[in-house]
Amino acid sequence: MLIAQGIHVSQTLEYSFIIAFAYPLFPLVSSLFADRIERKWQVCLSCIGIAVFGIAFSFQTAAGPLIVIGTVQTMMNAWLSFSAHNYQAELFPTRIRATAVGFVYSWSRFSTIFTGFIIAAILQHFGVPAVFLFVASAMAVVVVSVALFGPRTNNRSLEEISRPVAELA
Repeated sequence: MLIAQGIHVSQTLEYSFIIAFAYPLFPLVSSLFADRIERKWQVCLSCIGIAVFGIAFSFQTAAGPLIVIGTVQTMMNAWLSFSAHNYQAELFPTRIRATAVGFVYSWSRFSTIFTGFIIAAILQHFGVPAVFLFVASAMAVVVVSVALFGPRTNNRSLEEISRPVAELA
């Protein structure tokens, strides 16, 4: 996407290296608040961050802002990953947890097969900002879904959290 914005290949590799180098820092930082903020809201906040910083990233061409916003975007992606994985593990009753989490994770991996093609088509036909608007739209769906339908999990037993799911089965 940086190349599509007219940034030279060697520069994009340099920016990507710097951004990727910062990736392991956020899990360390997040350990300061990971259990203080309910995972439901961590998922929502990280999705909002991905949307906002992604759109901001799409309009940058200068090195400094690209690296800073790209780094924050990478941190938001890491935050979504570990908060969503932890949150979904809390949602299922103990007797089906491993199967249910594996099923959900498998479908998320399967869907990524198509995501790259969709993003490539959007990039080709509409440009970089449209790609991030597409991603922001997907994040909005997640935020609305989790905020409205996701159960609270802090200070609740796993059986209490999963009771509505268990009653549906």
